[in-house]
Amino acid sequence: MTARNSRPQLWLLLCLGVVFAWFSPWWAGGKNLAPLDLLHEMMQPWRGESVDGHAKNHIVSDAVDQYLVYRMVAAESYAKEGWLGWSSLTYGGTAQYANTMALYFDWTMQLHRLFDFWTAWHLGLMLQVMIAVSGMFFFLRGRSISLLWVCCGALAYGANSQFVTWIYHRWTMGAFCWVPWILFAVDLYRNGNRRAWGWVPLLIAMAFLGGTLQHAALVVLAVGAIWLEEALQVGKKPGDQTKLVGRYAGWGVLGAGLGAMMFIPCIDAFIISNRLGLHTGMVANSESSMYPHGILQPVYNLVAYPFQIFPSLLGRCDSVDVLKAAFKSQLLYVAYFGSLPVLVAFLSLWRKKVPTLARVLIAMGLLLPLTPLVRLLYQRLLLLFILGGIFAFVHFMENATRETRIRVFRWTAWLGGTAVAGWTALSIFLHLKSDILQGLREKMLVAGANSSFGYMRGWLEGRIDRFLSDLFIWSPEQVVPLVLLVIALLGFRWTGSSLKKRQKAGAIIVAVAVLAEVSLFASRWVVWSDPAEYALFPPTPETEALREHVGKDGRVSTLMHPVLHMPVTPFVSNTLSAYGIASATGYDSIVPDGMLLPNESVTDADKIGRLGVSHLITAPINADVGNGWKAVWESGSMVLYENQQAYPRLIGFRTIADRDEFFSGGDPEVVSLKESSGLENWREIELPEGVRWIRLAENQANGWEFRVGSSDEWAPVVRAPDASMLMEIPEDSSRVEMRYNPPARRMGFAVSAGSLVCLIGCSVMVGRVRRSAGGQAKHQ
Repeated sequence: MTARNSRPQLWLLLCLGVVFAWFSPWWAGGKNLAPLDLLHEMMQPWRGESVDGHAKNHIVSDAVDQYLVYRMVAAESYAKEGWLGWSSLTYGGTAQYANTMALYFDWTMQLHRLFDFWTAWHLGLMLQVMIAVSGMFFFLRGRSISLLWVCCGALAYGANSQFVTWIYHRWTMGAFCWVPWILFAVDLYRNGNRRAWGWVPLLIAMAFLGGTLQHAALVVLAVGAIWLEEALQVGKKPGDQTKLVGRYAGWGVLGAGLGAMMFIPCIDAFIISNRLGLHTGMVANSESSMYPHGILQPVYNLVAYPFQIFPSLLGRCDSVDVLKAAFKSQLLYVAYFGSLPVLVAFLSLWRKKVPTLARVLIAMGLLLPLTPLVRLLYQRLLLLFILGGIFAFVHFMENATRETRIRVFRWTAWLGGTAVAGWTALSIFLHLKSDILQGLREKMLVAGANSSFGYMRGWLEGRIDRFLSDLFIWSPEQVVPLVLLVIALLGFRWTGSSLKKRQKAGAIIVAVAVLAEVSLFASRWVVWSDPAEYALFPPTPETEALREHVGKDGRVSTLMHPVLHMPVTPFVSNTLSAYGIASATGYDSIVPDGMLLPNESVTDADKIGRLGVSHLITAPINADVGNGWKAVWESGSMVLYENQQAYPRLIGFRTIADRDEFFSGGDPEVVSLKESSGLENWREIELPEGVRWIRLAENQANGWEFRVGSSDEWAPVVRAPDASMLMEIPEDSSRVEMRYNPPARRMGFAVSAGSLVCLIGCSVMVGRVRRSAGGQAKHQ
C-alpha cells in the first residue's frame, strides 16, 4: 500500500518531527509540562483563602507532591554533593537513592547535572518519547511492515495512553521506551547479526533502570513473550529448546546484573517496608481478598475492556472518572492507541495469521489483569496489550485481504451504527427528561463532597456538569473523537477497495486519523503550565515563616484534616522538601523502618519532641492539636505551633546514665550540638568538652559511619532504642565526621560493573563462535 523503497530515514525524521511538535508548548511557548495549576489553584498554602480554583487534572496530584519534588531533590544533591544518597527531609531521614518510585537510576536524572531544572525535565521527556517512537519504528520495519504503517504504529506507541497518563510519573515511559528496542535487537540476533547479542542485555538493563520494580517485572513479561514466540518456532528438540532457554536466561541475568545498582538497594527497601505492612501495593484494600478491590474485580476489569475502544465514554480528567466509579479502576489505566487500532487488537487475539508475539502480548495484557497478579502489578499489565496491539494492528493493515477488511468494516459499521443510534436516542430522552439529570447531579454532588478535592465546591460542580454534558452524543467532547473514528473507518473501507489509488488514500486517511486520535487524547490529559502564572513551588508567607521558625535545624510534623486533606492541609506530604524544610512524615509507596511510622500520632508533643520535631503545622480549622504546643504564627492557610517539649535534632550526653534516662523517657541533662557542613551524606560536628555519646534524631540506616578527629578508621553508627542514630565517642574528642556509605549501593555498583565486564566477554565469545561456525559452513 506504500512504497517499500522509500527512504526510511525520511520517514523516521517525520516521526521524530511529530514528537518535536508535540513538545512545542515548551520550546516555542515557554510553558512547562506539569500540573502546576493544581498546586496554585487547589492546594494550600499556594491557593490562599480562595475556594474558587479550578485545575484541569487533579488525578495526577502525585506529580506535584512526589515526582517533581524527587527531581528537585536530585538536582539539589547533584549540585551540592555530586551524588544522591540520603535525605533528611522526609520521614525523619530516608535512603532516598533506594526509592524505586523516584527513578534515580534512570539516565534522564543525570540531565539535572547539566541543565536547569525545566530544561532537564522536558529534554528527558521528549528524548524518551523519541526513543520509544524510533524503537518501535525499527522493530516494525524489521518485521517487514511498510513505512506508512511503521510510522503510524511508532507514533501510536509514542502517544499511547499509558505513556500519556503516567507522563509526569515517568516510570512507564522510562521503562517501556526501551522495550521495542529489546525486541528489535532480539530479532536482529535471530536473523544472524551477531553484534546484536550484547545489545539485548544492555537494553534490558536500560528498561530496568528506567522504571520501578513493578515495571521491571513487566519488562520481563515482554521479553518472555518474544522467547515464547521463538520457542514455538525452533521445534520440539530438547537440545534446541535448552539452548534457547540458556540464551534468554543469559540475557536476563546479565540485564539484571547491569541493573543491580538499582535492584539491590530498591529491593532491600521494598522488603523492609513490606515486612512492616507499609507497602500499600501489597496490603491496601486487599486484606480480605486476592484482589485489591474484592473478588469481583476480574469481572469489572473484563466488562471495562470494550470501553477502551472509545475511552471518552469513561469520562475525562476534568469531568468524572467513570472507570473508577463503575469499574473499580481509574482513568490512569486506560489502554488506548486509537479506536480502530484497539478494535483490531481485540480481534487479533483470535486471528491465527497475526504474529505469535503480538497475540502472546495481547493475551498477557488482557488476561493477567483478571488474575491475582493484578494485586502486585496493578492494571499496568495493560502495557503488554498496548505493545502487542499496535504490532497486531499494523500487521493487519499490511497483510489483511480485501475480503477480511470489508468483513471487519461491515461488522464494525453495523455495531457502531447501532451503538450511535442507541446513544442518540438516549441523548434525546435525557434532553427531554432533564429532571433525571438534575437528580443525578444532586446525588453526585453529595457523593463527591468527601472526595479528595470535594471541598472545592465550584470545581466539583464544574466537573459534574461537564460529565453530564458529555452524556449527550452531540457534546463537542464526544463529537470530535466520534468523527475521527468515522473518518478512520471510511479510510479503512477504502483500503479494501480494488483500486490501488483508493487503497493508498485510505491507508493515509487511517494513519492520519490514528495520529489525530492519540494526539487528541493526550491533549485532554496533559497540562502545560504558564510559569508566569504558575511557578514551581514559589515562596509564600508560610514558607518564610517556616524558614524563620523551623530553619535547617528544626523539623515539622503535619496534622492533616481527616476528610479535606488535599485542599485544606497546608504543605501536603513531601512538598516541604522543595523548600528544604525537614518533615517527620512523608508520602511514598515504600517507607523506612524508623522513628515514627505512618500510623503513629504526629501530635504527641513529648514523644515526637524527642525525635527532633520542633514544630507542628496544620490548617486553621484543626483547632485541637493537644497539649505541649504553642501557636507562634498564623495565616488564613496555616497555623504553626512550636513544640515546647522538643529536643534538638542533634544532642550529646556526657554520661551513660544521662543517655539511658533519655531513652527511658526521662529528662536528663543534654548538650545541644551543631552540624556545620550543611550536607546530607557528610556531617561535621564540633563537640564540647566531656561529650561521650552523640544522638542524631534521624532514622538509623546501614551505611552511616563516623570517625573521630583525624582518625582513618570509620565505625558504624548504631541504632538507638527509638531507631535514631547513636555514636559512642572516645574521651577528649572535639570533632566528629559522619558519612553515608551504604553497602547496598556499593554492592549494586560492583555487581553492575562485574556484569558489564561479563557482557563484554560474552559478546566477544559469541562473535567468535558465530564467525567460526560461519567459516566452517563456508568451507564445507
